[in-house]
Amino acid sequence: MNLDGKDDLKWQIAVSVFAFFWVVELLTALFDYVIIVGVASWYFTSTHSKPGRFSVMRGLWWSIRYNLGSLALGSFLLAVIWTLRVIFEYIESKVKTLGENNQMMNCVRNGIRCCLDCCHRFIKFLNHNAYIQVCLTGNNFCSSAMAAFILALKNSGSFMITNGIGGLISFLGKMTIACSNTVIGYIICTQIDSMKEMIQVPFAPAVLIFLLSYLMASIFMQVYSITSLTILQCLYADVDLCIQDGTDQFSSQQRPREMIGIVARLRKDAN
Repeated sequence: MNLDGKDDLKWQIAVSVFAFFWVVELLTALFDYVIIVGVASWYFTSTHSKPGRFSVMRGLWWSIRYNLGSLALGSFLLAVIWTLRVIFEYIESKVKTLGENNQMMNCVRNGIRCCLDCCHRFIKFLNHNAYIQVCLTGNNFCSSAMAAFILALKNSGSFMITNGIGGLISFLGKMTIACSNTVIGYIICTQIDSMKEMIQVPFAPAVLIFLLSYLMASIFMQVYSITSLTILQCLYADVDLCIQDGTDQFSSQQRPREMIGIVARLRKDAN
């Protein structure tokens, strides 16, 4: 009877962990989708002489009224991966307590952990691109994910450069913000008399400042990452519309001023 109670408790914990991850990922998806809609609205309402409108309220309305199911499905996939990773780490800790620690087991555990991490990264990348396609086309999540995957394969070079440069800038931004705040916090803790009396060892507060600053910087730099990826997909959607139109829309002024030269250069590849 006690075993059944323990099993029920484990299931309840597993369900609670899954629900927690699902809610967190859904809120993150809503945040990303609002930015995506705002950037896409800015791109396709801009002209050569006038910038477009970055509408946050439109993103909130579309996410709740039209695309909540797609966002929930993408969040569900990530929540499943997170839950599997937590279960795997729990099982690994139990195995270690039993003394099952040899080279073969370590190799298997590292391989499983690597596969789960790669799957998580792939699903996260696919979700971001799928959400952009959902915004641009209005299709469901599965169709948008397939279209985004094909687009990334066709233009793998552009996506690699965008993600590579974007990742580098994002990392440098995080480290710059975190290190700057840490230095300022350390100076405050060591140079101000009232703080020196309260804090005998400034190392611990400096570490805490660095971690909190890095966390907050990650949230802000996520805006840059999703913005760059959205602009890239809007650019290729713009080119596709020009090709389907059949007229000389490559030289049109109905797009952001910064994109006119890029679209004109892509004309040669389209032809």
